Amino acid sequence: PTPTATATTKGLFTPLKYKLSLKGQRQQTNYFCVPASSSMSLSTFGISVSQSTLAKKMKTTASAGTKGSNALPVINAYVKSRGYKYTSPTDADGNAIVLMNRVSGNIGDLHRAPVLAVWMEKLPWNKGKIKGTKVGHAIIAYGYDKTAGTITVYDPWKPTGGAHTISAATLAGILQPAGNMYYLSKL
Repeated sequence: PTPTATATTKGLFTPLKYKLSLKGQRQQTNYFCVPASSSMSLSTFGISVSQSTLAKKMKTTASAGTKGSNALPVINAYVKSRGYKYTSPTDADGNAIVLMNRVSGNIGDLHRAPVLAVWMEKLPWNKGKIKGTKVGHAIIAYGYDKTAGTITVYDPWKPTGGAHTISAATLAGILQPAGNMYYLSKL
């Protein structure tokens, strides 16, 4: 038998642009970027949990920060009963189209803010301000504009953070390849 093409509506009705209403958080310590970003992401579910509670559950340390393998089970425990799960895909690294599709699906369709794993020193607003290379950092995406090709993020780092709009192409180039984001999907 010859294979038949199947049509899907996935992404068909995703708005061209969308921005979530979000209360930004600054990380309470220099190494709380994952707890801060996770707390903001969970807030889009109406779940209020402190950075310190998340940091404790995620085994966050001053020397090593937070490992994704420790963070994912913690945030999944909060959203599972609501019919969602976070996963850590690797296909958006260097791929602006995949990144925009993932971000717009989470924000425009699900109205949730995904956590993004980035190289901190490569963020345009940190140019020349960070010592070292491949400094792992977590931010969240909470808006996008497909026509302009931009993504609006909130960076929880106190010195340079806050709301920033960045091109999807630039952002895709600074994602951590081992796990680009905490991507949300329905169970």
